Amino acid sequence: MEFINDYTSPMDRNYHANPVGYFGDMNAPEEPSIESPVKISELGQSVAEGARFGSFIKTSQEAIRKGAGTLELSTNMGGGNEPVGAESYGVEAREALRDLSRVNQVKIVSIHSPTNIGNMSGYNPQEKAFSDEHRKIQMDEVKKAIDFAADTAGQGAVVVHTGEYQRDMSDQKWARNPDGTYKFLSYGEEPGRQVLYLVDDRTGRLITEVRKSMVVHEPRFMEKWDPVQQRNRWIDKEGNFLDESVPDDLFRRVPEWDAENTRFKTKRLDWNHFVQRSEDWNRYYPKDNGKRWTPEEMFFRSQMETRILQSRGASLYHGRMYDDERKGREELMRLKEYFEKIEKEVPVDEQWKILEESKVARSVWGSQMLSKYGRTEKKLPTEVIAEELKSIDLGMKYTHEASSSADAQADESYETMTHVVPVEEYAKEQTSNSYAEAGIYAMSQSHNNRHAKGDIYIAPENIFPEMGYGSHPEELITLVKDGRKRMVEYLTEKQIPDPHGRRDEKGDLLMVNNPHYTGMSRSDAEKEAKQHIKATLDTQHLGMWWKHFQPNSGETVDQRKERFNKWYMEQIDKLSKEDIIGHIHVVDSLGGGHHHLPVGQGDLPVKDAVEYLKKKGYAGSMISEAWGEETMHGVGRILTETWRAFGSPIKSTGYGVGAPSSAWTDVQQSYFNQMQSPYFIFGAYSPSNDWQFWSQVPIE
Repeated sequence: MEFINDYTSPMDRNYHANPVGYFGDMNAPEEPSIESPVKISELGQSVAEGARFGSFIKTSQEAIRKGAGTLELSTNMGGGNEPVGAESYGVEAREALRDLSRVNQVKIVSIHSPTNIGNMSGYNPQEKAFSDEHRKIQMDEVKKAIDFAADTAGQGAVVVHTGEYQRDMSDQKWARNPDGTYKFLSYGEEPGRQVLYLVDDRTGRLITEVRKSMVVHEPRFMEKWDPVQQRNRWIDKEGNFLDESVPDDLFRRVPEWDAENTRFKTKRLDWNHFVQRSEDWNRYYPKDNGKRWTPEEMFFRSQMETRILQSRGASLYHGRMYDDERKGREELMRLKEYFEKIEKEVPVDEQWKILEESKVARSVWGSQMLSKYGRTEKKLPTEVIAEELKSIDLGMKYTHEASSSADAQADESYETMTHVVPVEEYAKEQTSNSYAEAGIYAMSQSHNNRHAKGDIYIAPENIFPEMGYGSHPEELITLVKDGRKRMVEYLTEKQIPDPHGRRDEKGDLLMVNNPHYTGMSRSDAEKEAKQHIKATLDTQHLGMWWKHFQPNSGETVDQRKERFNKWYMEQIDKLSKEDIIGHIHVVDSLGGGHHHLPVGQGDLPVKDAVEYLKKKGYAGSMISEAWGEETMHGVGRILTETWRAFGSPIKSTGYGVGAPSSAWTDVQQSYFNQMQSPYFIFGAYSPSNDWQFWSQVPIE
C-alpha cells in the first residue's frame, strides 16, 4: 500500500495501460483527495511501558508494525515495584532503541515524563506545602527524562504535566465575558465560596485558607473623610490621619466606645470589603516589587492586626505598673541596706518611725505595705521589707513572662504578616525556577551528549482545568514565557536572589553568586531559552474546558457548542501567534470528558485546529494519544482513524484483486500489525487444482 501518493503504480502518473478491463475503467478520474496540510508521516503515536505492555523495545516494535513513523515514549515511575522508568534502560537498551528507530526509519520525537509529576512548583498535597525536597524529586525525574531523550531520540520534547497550584477560576480575567458575566467557572458557587490559600514565603507552608463566604469582625476605629484621597481614613486621638502601612500607627488607632452597652464597637466585614480594601492599598500603598495586594492578603492582614492588638494590649496591661514596681524595688533595696546597718543600735519603734517617714511610705504601694504589715506584726522593718521585696519580685517575674511573651507574639505576628503571600505569587516563582533549570539542563544535553542530533526541550503540557494553573492556554503561555525569562536571567546574571530564601536584616532577599552563569550574551540566551522551553498542546485537554463553559440564558446545547468551538479555535490562534508550541498531542473526546479518542470519533474541532496550525507554519512534532479504542474496537485505530480523519487516501499498487483505491476499514484490521506470511499463494505462482502424481507423469 502507498499512502498520500499521486499515482497507483509506477507507470500511471499520467498514463493508464488498461483503458477498460477486469479492474474497471482505469482512465476514469480518480476520487478527489482532500487537500490537508497534515501528512500522515507526521502523525505518530505514543507508546507505554509497564507490566501490561512490556518494555519500550517491545511496544515500539508493535507501533512500528502498525505503520507509525514517529513515536513518543511515555515513561512511568515504578518506585522499585516494577522495572519501569528512564533509569530502567541501560546503555545497551538505549542503544537498542536507537538501532530500532534507525533501522525502521522512524523517529522518537518525544519522551513523556512520568504522570506522577503533577507540577514543577514543588507542591506536595500530602504535606500541604511547597517543599524544596519535593521539587527536587520532581526535577530529578525530569532530568532523567532529558537524559533518556538525549540517549534515545537525540532531540525533541520532554513532556511534563502542569498543575502548579489551585487557583480561583472565577477571579481570572479570561474567565469573564466582556459584559462581566462568567465564561468559565469551576463550579456554580465558586464566586462566593471558593477557597483561597496563602503561603509563608520563608517555609513554603500553606498557613491559612480564606473562603470567600467567611465573615470577620474587627474593632470600629475612629475615622474621617480625607478630601485628598477621597476616602475615609483612620485617625488618632488628635484627629490626625494615620498611615495604615506603618505598624506603629496601627496602635494609635482609637476604637469607638459604645457607652450604652459598655463595650467597644465592632464592624462586620465580608469579602467585598476586602476586595475594596485591596484596591485602596494598591492605589495608595503599592508593594515595592510592583506586585498587587490581593483581597486574601487584606483578609489575613486584618486577622493578624487584631491578633497583634490583642498581644500588645496584654503586654500593656501586665506592664502598666512595671516602672513603678522597678523603682520601688530599688528604693526598698536601699532601705533594707540602711536598716540592716542600724538594726542592732536603734530600737524597733524608732526604726518603724524612720520607715513611716521615708519616701517609700508616701507611695501608694508603700502605704499599702505599711498597712498590710504595720507595727502590730511586731516585726523588724528589715523583715517586712524582705517580704515585700519577695512579693514585688514575683509580680515583676510574672510581668516579665506575660508581657514580654505577649510582645514577642505581637512581633512574630507582624513578621508573619510581612512574609505571607498569595499561593499564586509563590508557586509561579518556584515553577519559573524549575523550568529555567530544566531548560538549561536540556540545553546542556543538546550541546554535549554524543547522541544528541538536535534541540532537546522541556515541554509543559496543558492538563485538566481542575488540576490548576497551567491548564488554560493563557496560563500555559505565561508559564513558558516566565520560564524562558528566568532562564535568560540564570544564563546572563552574575548574581541572583538567594534560592534558599535567606534575607538580610531589612527583610530583603540576599543576592548570591549565580551557579548557572555562563557569560552568554542576552540575545544568545534568549535564543537558547526559546529553543529549550516550549509547550505541549493537548487538543483533548483543551476540550475539557467545555465542562466549565457557562451557558448563556436561553441558549441551546448546539448553540453553546458552536460558541465553545469558536473559543477553542481562538485559543489555537492565540497559541500560534505566541509561538510557544513545540509538540502536539492529537486526540479527541466527547462531551468534555477525559477520553482518548481518535480524531473524528469525538466532537472537538481537532482536525481544524491542527490543520490551522500547520497552515500557520507549525513544524513541530505531532503524536496521537488516541489509545481509548484500542482494546474495545481493534488494535491500530490509534493511527488509522487519525490518519483517515486528516483525509489521507489509500491507493492499491494496481496488482491484485480490488479497486485502485481502498478504504481504511479495508486494511486497518488486515494489513497492519501482520508480520507473518500469508498461508496461501495466488496468481502465476498458484499450482493447478488438477490432481497429478508427484512425479508429474501425465495420467493417460
